[in-house]
Amino acid sequence: MIFLCLAAVWLTGFGLVRGMFRQPIGWSLHNVLLLSLGIGAGAGVASCLYFLSLVLAGPNLTVLASVTGGVVAIALAFALLPRRNGTLLAWAEGPEPPRYLRALFLLAIALAAITFLVAVSNNPHGEEGAWSIWNLRARFLFRAGAFWRDAFSNDLSWSHPDYPLLLPGLVALCWKMVGQDSTAAPVAIAFLFALGTVAVLTGVIGVLRGKTQALVGGTLLLGTAGFIALSAAEYGDVPLSFYILATLALLSLQDRHPEDLRFSALAGLMAGFAAWTRNEGSLFLAAVIVARVAAVRFRDRTRPAALGPQMLGLVAGMLAPLAVLIFFKLRVGGASDWLSEKPALVLQHLADPGRWILTMEGLVVVLFTLGRFLVPIVLVLGLYWYLVRFRVEERDSATLAVIGIALVLTIASELVVDIAFVDNLPVEIATGLERALLHCWPAGVLLFFLASGAPQLTAAEKPAAKSKTSKKALKPSRRPAETR
Repeated sequence: MIFLCLAAVWLTGFGLVRGMFRQPIGWSLHNVLLLSLGIGAGAGVASCLYFLSLVLAGPNLTVLASVTGGVVAIALAFALLPRRNGTLLAWAEGPEPPRYLRALFLLAIALAAITFLVAVSNNPHGEEGAWSIWNLRARFLFRAGAFWRDAFSNDLSWSHPDYPLLLPGLVALCWKMVGQDSTAAPVAIAFLFALGTVAVLTGVIGVLRGKTQALVGGTLLLGTAGFIALSAAEYGDVPLSFYILATLALLSLQDRHPEDLRFSALAGLMAGFAAWTRNEGSLFLAAVIVARVAAVRFRDRTRPAALGPQMLGLVAGMLAPLAVLIFFKLRVGGASDWLSEKPALVLQHLADPGRWILTMEGLVVVLFTLGRFLVPIVLVLGLYWYLVRFRVEERDSATLAVIGIALVLTIASELVVDIAFVDNLPVEIATGLERALLHCWPAGVLLFFLASGAPQLTAAEKPAAKSKTSKKALKPSRRPAETR
């Protein structure tokens, strides 16, 4: 039953996304990419509806089932309308990738899936942060009945009651539908978000740069052991990385198709769901707005007129999840960790040069250990860049600027928050700095492969040699033709 509930959530998201970009039904890159985006869209819509139903009607299963079923039916009906609309997404032109690259990609999928399954079988409740924060909140919402607000009591301040509810709400929704709590729901949700992140990355690179780059980028993300382990930990970090990637990927598609403002609206929705996932998502939401304005106005001066409509679409997409988040913060959620600190202590932390030096040292170390690769990934990417070099097309310059500025601002703001508000900074650097970078890692892979040239993985075809006979046949004869 849990899998049926998640299937309904997925279909809701797919119906919403496909309703915006209706094209022929079939196995195509367009529909696979929409299915991948539907994972995040459905999860965000379902968790928001669950929270609103709790607030307005209490833990009433009849109301919840009716609302959920109605939304699924409306989304699917919207998606199945016969009229086509939106941009058709297809593979970028380029040579077919060699068979060994396809085999390597499939092998990476298999190894990542095995690694994930082994991790969750050994630890089905997730790591400490999962059962002490995310799944704990979900169990409160499911088991407490009319007293579900006790999940946000100040007595549980150690469990961060101000954290948004996308992940706990989705888990509690599945448990409510089946009538029991089990580890299957958080495990399946973690798997879906990991799968969706890889699929969105591979699909968008394929649309913008071609199949070869898509397979290389997807293989790199699948080979990131730290990312797979973080997925199996059942934290909110991988869902946040999904929404960060989806937002920036959709803005990249918007730049390729500036006339289709649906990309901006859907990107805004994903950014809003990022804020509904973790507090760091709000930092990303602000960063992406700043990056979008700065890149289009100062990097791409050829399209200043398009900035206004695109920004309106982006903000319009954010409104619904932001409204839910603001209501939660003001009326339900506990006091924020950031607001509970004394201003004098925050200023003291910010003025301490030792905290800045300690953070920068930790950042350098994590850059060389990120993802738990056998060889430091910064060296691998540096070698890849040396072999293929960066080849940025003029039409993609603003896109890359948006992604780069947004990621730099997001990481920088997270580091500043740690410096300002965390008391035991060495422990936070040791346990949380890699996770902060993994929030942006899939989008960073997108940035790298959109900027780099395609590798030459097959031998170039030699031009056919011209035969001597053909040359002679083309030369006019110097002797007149004999006649009789």
